[in-house]
Amino acid sequence: MHRVLFDTNILLDAVTPNRPEQHEAHRLLARCNGDGDMGIACGLSLKDVYYVMCRRFDEPTARKAVEWLTKLLAIGPIGAEECLDALGSNEPDFEDGLIRSCAELNDVDFIISRDKDAFAGSTVRCVTAREYLTKVVEQDERRLGFAW
Repeated sequence: MHRVLFDTNILLDAVTPNRPEQHEAHRLLARCNGDGDMGIACGLSLKDVYYVMCRRFDEPTARKAVEWLTKLLAIGPIGAEECLDALGSNEPDFEDGLIRSCAELNDVDFIISRDKDAFAGSTVRCVTAREYLTKVVEQDERRLGFAW
């Protein structure tokens, strides 16, 4: 079992039709429902999902999407320590710095994002949802003797 932190773009992939890795985001979230991986999302990412969904659809749809995500994922804290760490980093994007800091301070194994360059300086490995499913999950399944 791995601890995976979902970047905002992957959460949006999961709840918005016709996004680039929608299928992979759904598969990965399904692994976080039960005995699989522990999925984590930052509260600030859920706020962004809500905002985008309200603009693209409507408020009830946005609320339902965020509620669904909160049932599947733990909420990673963003507090003073994460803010100060992000501000003190050399990352040009404060939000990416917050997500990186949350991942590093909470013993996350992987950041799942389509923007891998944003987390190149992180001590936590960043992979896309597709890479995670094809490399990490399949490797774990082979190691455990699952042959599908």
